[in-house]
Amino acid sequence: MPQEKILVVDDDPDICHTLKRFLASLGYQVATAACGREALTVMGNSSEDSLALVILDLVLPDLSGLDLLAHFRQATPDTEVILFTGEGGMDSAIQALRLGAYDYLVKTDFRLPELQSTVERALERRRLALANRKLLTDLKRAQEELAATRARELTQIRRIGEALARPHSVPALLLGLVDLIWESLPLLFVAARIREPGPLQFCRHAPSLGAREVERFENWVAGQLPETSAKRVASPSRRSKGPFPGLSVLRENLGEEPAVGLAVAARREAFSPEESELFRIFALQGSAALKNVLLFEEVKGLAIRDGLTGLYNYRHFREMLAHQVELSRRYDWPLSLLFLDLDNFKVINDTFGHPEGDVVLRTVAHFLKTHLRQADILCRYGGEEFVALLPQTPLVRARFLAERLRLGLAQTPISLSVREIYLTVSIGLAELTKGMTGDDLVKAADAALLRAKQSGKNCVFGPEG
Repeated sequence: MPQEKILVVDDDPDICHTLKRFLASLGYQVATAACGREALTVMGNSSEDSLALVILDLVLPDLSGLDLLAHFRQATPDTEVILFTGEGGMDSAIQALRLGAYDYLVKTDFRLPELQSTVERALERRRLALANRKLLTDLKRAQEELAATRARELTQIRRIGEALARPHSVPALLLGLVDLIWESLPLLFVAARIREPGPLQFCRHAPSLGAREVERFENWVAGQLPETSAKRVASPSRRSKGPFPGLSVLRENLGEEPAVGLAVAARREAFSPEESELFRIFALQGSAALKNVLLFEEVKGLAIRDGLTGLYNYRHFREMLAHQVELSRRYDWPLSLLFLDLDNFKVINDTFGHPEGDVVLRTVAHFLKTHLRQADILCRYGGEEFVALLPQTPLVRARFLAERLRLGLAQTPISLSVREIYLTVSIGLAELTKGMTGDDLVKAADAALLRAKQSGKNCVFGPEG
């Protein structure tokens, strides 16, 4: 695999030199630029898909970092961008994230291991996106080649592609596959089943099959899934063993580990070679679509999840905030927000080191997740700050929950490599009121959190204290 190319754009020669040496030691091909025009020159000398990642300073001597980011997103949309910013450039960094940057690092706080982790995640997302595109391209090419050699099957292949490209979930995909096979072949029974994620199974059957026969057939299909190591077990020219005597059965694998699945079709008459091949085409297309759906879900998860805690990230929080405010207005539902900040977290990092600090953050995230409702939206806001959107929750219930979280976390031991520790949390809460925007709700909870900090920490404050 060729080295992935990274461009570092910063007017500080020491930063450029340090990052170039560090990234080169990780096996990347690294170029540097001291200004925006040099960066454009490097980009112009690179092929369209060779520049994998840009580490970009927001403040450059000639061009705005935001303008340069926009140029990269237009000229090389597959190139990921990580921003360098100072403490005073957070608003610009957030704007850059909205323009398509992957992440940002604050110059005064970042560490090389943190940079390495961020770079690896950004490049992994790029690889997944490119793999997804290649998968779609290969699928289209296969359809075109098949249509060229078998004109009679053109309509069927188009129907497969159109029907299986629409679903964005595994259940919708399986149901669509079952319906397509049922409508394309005269059958007594058809089923599609996968083991993971699941198990899930969908089937259709002829009216002549009674309820007990259908149940027997479904149980038989479920029992066949662990034994699908062979590509095909039924010969299309003869009848094979099934849940009933005298049935012809076609069976094909769906997908690959860990999403092994099975498609089964049965009837009393023998299947012709053409029907067997059409069934196999359905299964192959279903497998490709299943892989695509799972990849889509994985990429989507990477885009909205915090890499350390697994919670929703800041970007997703902003999206859900707007959505929940709209629902609250439309249905006149209460909506509350908790703003949580771990007390004295810097002391933990300074005393035990950042890896142990990461253990603390993951432990706290797990605690919060297990003590909130499934309908609540928990996000890592940044650093040691967390936010929780509480739909259909008035302020009095939000305060009760906040106190329960505060007390529970204070009594929860956190196991570090050297010893167990306990920590506390300060919480600010606010409720959406008439005339409030989502930003107003965040500001109100943040102001309450500040009062909690100023009052000695380890406490809960709301609009009235």
